[in-house]
Amino acid sequence: MATISKTSVLDRLRDVLQLCSLCAVIVIAYNGGALRNTEAIKVLLLVLVGVGNLLFGKLFCSNLCPLGLVQEWITQRRRREYSHIVRWSAADKILRGIKYILLTVLFIDYHIFLLNVTIAIVVLSIIIVGNMFFCKYLCPVNAASNIFRLTVMLMMVLLANWGLYMAGIDLPLWVLVGALSVGGYILEIVARKAEFNVSLLHIHRDTAKCTGCGNCSASCPFKVDLLKVKRVTDIDCNLCGECVRECDNDALKVGICNTRPDQNRIRGIWFAPLITIVLIAVAMWILSL
Repeated sequence: MATISKTSVLDRLRDVLQLCSLCAVIVIAYNGGALRNTEAIKVLLLVLVGVGNLLFGKLFCSNLCPLGLVQEWITQRRRREYSHIVRWSAADKILRGIKYILLTVLFIDYHIFLLNVTIAIVVLSIIIVGNMFFCKYLCPVNAASNIFRLTVMLMMVLLANWGLYMAGIDLPLWVLVGALSVGGYILEIVARKAEFNVSLLHIHRDTAKCTGCGNCSASCPFKVDLLKVKRVTDIDCNLCGECVRECDNDALKVGICNTRPDQNRIRGIWFAPLITIVLIAVAMWILSL
């Protein structure tokens, strides 16, 4: 009988989480106007994207995003990749701003036409352009995730908004989101990392064990260069754990703050999906109150 490795079980756990999320999206779409008036979705997104990103990182992107599962299916069955945009090139920086624009537009108004166009763009970007194109350039949830990870900027904008409110100036929600989007975009292309935040989960590199083979960077879906850092704070990192599993020297680990020297690196990969499950349980408990 073939044995099932821990990493295979982890992949299946992520697949189950993403598949459940995909089924939920299909059910919501089938019910028509549910997208406009469901409080459950708002609570789930606030807990998973807001609290999750503040405390642990991009858990939604790596463990729950249904499009992530679709992208993996398509990428695994496609012989070539059509996306050749160099990371942090001029084109890359410009395209990264689209997701922030879409995030702001979502808070201005809701149009079924806009939704249909967005779905078409998503499908085309995944099938034709290449893996992670949608995540990096078009996904408003990814934009929101980056904003929450940029905790200092987030707090400064919220405090400024509170000051204006106390002064009698009540800004529309889309203006606040727009201000956060501008700040998020500028920091994403300038700083390129989310270092000053309260996030507990990070990928750590043991420089004593690292041989500089580069397998970790090559396996990263976002092509993050892990050989230059001891703790990964790159804005694109979503704690998927691909780099950890590809490291043959046990030099990379996922941990809360600093990982212990004797910690099993496979066990560390489980932190992100298990915390995601806990956050889902918390969100469901809130909805039951």
